[in-house]
Amino acid sequence: MYMKKIVTAAVCAVLAILNVSAQKNTPFEGIITYSISFEGSGLPQEAMAMLSGAESVTYIKGDKRRTDLNMAIQSTTAIMDTKSKQIFTLMDIMGQKYLIRMNEADVKKEEAAAPETTIKYLDETKMIAGYKCKKAEVTMKTKEGKEEVVNIYYTEEIPASEMKSAYKGLKGFPMEYTINQGGIKMSFTTKSVAREPVADSKFEIPKEGYKETTMEEFQKEMLQMGGGQ
Repeated sequence: MYMKKIVTAAVCAVLAILNVSAQKNTPFEGIITYSISFEGSGLPQEAMAMLSGAESVTYIKGDKRRTDLNMAIQSTTAIMDTKSKQIFTLMDIMGQKYLIRMNEADVKKEEAAAPETTIKYLDETKMIAGYKCKKAEVTMKTKEGKEEVVNIYYTEEIPASEMKSAYKGLKGFPMEYTINQGGIKMSFTTKSVAREPVADSKFEIPKEGYKETTMEEFQKEMLQMGGGQ
């Protein structure tokens, strides 16, 4: 089952990087690169080895942003256009390619089912990749009443999208944070920020080679993949 856990965690992580709301008044075009470390409950050693060296790269240009997460067994890309209010998630899992398209209605449906978030802003600050970052404690409460608390360091110097929010109300762009999905803890730390032009081609959606599906159908296929392993 660890393959499905890893794939699902990667998709959630990519969308979370895209989806943090922030102030719009700071123009930014450039590339943000994160290093990623993993802790996995019940994951075999070979699975942890495949996760070693993973990194994530986010590209921001005007209303558009793209995040790539690359690991040995798969790559996941999410491209968001806040003007057209669409998110495209592209996955390549050992040669099997999938495209999941989300419109504004899909985003609202997903947000309705997402955990309720409460943010507590703290006085602690630190420098990350040359940016002064403030600390926030985010409490996420599921519909079943289960709570999880995560610490986030964010900067107000880089804008993020208001279209969809993983941490609703956060005042800035996340520079260091942790995602816990299906027993896999993924810790992201920004290692570089490059303010430079980003090519328009980075936000083009491939027209061929991908099987278009829904998130629900994709998850069903992951369950069947390799007998669920």
